[in-house]
This record gives sequence, structure tokens and C-alpha cells, in this order.
Amino acid sequence: MDPHFDGVIFKTHAGELRRRLRAPFPPYRILDVRPREDYDRGHIPGALSAPSEGITALPDGADDRTELIVVGQEPDDPAMRAASLALRFLGARRVVELTGGMVEWERAGGPV
Repeated sequence: MDPHFDGVIFKTHAGELRRRLRAPFPPYRILDVRPREDYDRGHIPGALSAPSEGITALPDGADDRTELIVVGQEPDDPAMRAASLALRFLGARRVVELTGGMVEWERAGGPV
């Protein structure tokens, strides 16, 4: 990982996230910031439910090398950016937003 990009909020797409599900390095955690009832109806395998208004700490096990992948409902979901900013404020160095949220994930045939 390039330290020159620490602190930047990145964006990724469903295809890249599917690839990451098969490759555990570098370490990552997926945070689903949709309301809990949406998460309960279906989420990306391994994702943690973390509604954006409830983020008060980094996820358990996350350190400065952990990428935090933020998933919202749809493209430009304001909850995604709110969560990303909260994570940065809490000290996360690697924050990545799924550009199309769960809409893109499901459209691309990602497992739920």
C-alpha cells in the first residue's frame, strides 16, 4: 500500500470487490451502512452492519493496514459518504466506497 494515498477516500466497483472477496490480502472489512432492516434482507458476505449514524469506533480487528470498504444502498448514497468521513475522523487510513452500492452489487450478480 502506498502511504502517499493515506487519508484519501477511494471508490471501487462491484467487480473489484468480488475479486477482493477471494483475496484476503491486504486485510479489509466491509461495512454495510444501510439501515439494519435492509442489511437483514441481504448483504455482501462477510459485511458488518454499521449504519452511518452509529459509527463511533473502527471495527474490531481493524488496524492502520485494514481497508474499510463502505457499502450503501445506491450510487451516491449520502450514508456512504457520512460513514467514510466518520471513519476518517476516527483514524481510518484506507477507506473505499462501493460506487454503486448494493444496487450495483446485485445487478452485477454479486452473492448476497
